[in-house]
Amino acid sequence: MNEGKITEIFSSLQGEGLYVGVPQFFVRFHGCNMKCGFCDTKQDSYENHTYRALIEKIEECEKPFHSISLTGGEPLLQADFIEDFLREYKEYYRKPIYLETNGTLWEGLLKVVHYVDIIAMDFKLPSSTGQRSYWAEHEEFLRIAKNKETFVKAVVTSSTQPEDIVQMNEIIKRVACNTPVVLQPVTASAESERADGKKLRNFMRILRESVRRVDIIPQVHKMIGAR
Repeated sequence: MNEGKITEIFSSLQGEGLYVGVPQFFVRFHGCNMKCGFCDTKQDSYENHTYRALIEKIEECEKPFHSISLTGGEPLLQADFIEDFLREYKEYYRKPIYLETNGTLWEGLLKVVHYVDIIAMDFKLPSSTGQRSYWAEHEEFLRIAKNKETFVKAVVTSSTQPEDIVQMNEIIKRVACNTPVVLQPVTASAESERADGKKLRNFMRILRESVRRVDIIPQVHKMIGAR
């Protein structure tokens, strides 16, 4: 693919997951294959970039950063472009590539996984998202991702049901039992949408029966006013 549809290019701190607080160079790709009820990412417009133009943008960045975050939307909708970009980038540069993904497009992952260093993989729990389940897609995705540095992230709301946590736990236990899990309480303006501490502790208890590491980490960038 000659050009990628990119919504934003910027430097900031990672605000979610196990790399929270780490400075990164963000490339936000346009479009997503899901419509989660809690999504707060605006995708109003985009610009087309060649992969060489994108590399030039990275070269121009004056702020030090740990890694390049490919985020969205869902970046793997543009896996062909990302493959071309990373093949070229990795020829000359060694900054880690951090892929933030909803964990459903495993065929796209197959195209780029060789070039990716860190995978932040969402599990889209149907009782949280209000969408259909993606258990089979998540299982195959995790099977491909498990040989990379990977952690799982699941957004938890007041609607999240224990059976979804159990199902996620079973998949992780079956496919990649050493994968860390981050439970991310939803950032919501209404108190009624938020998961309470009792629910979060119960979900941690379920996961800790087989998962080696479970953390509760909210969206820190929202708290500190980072982008």
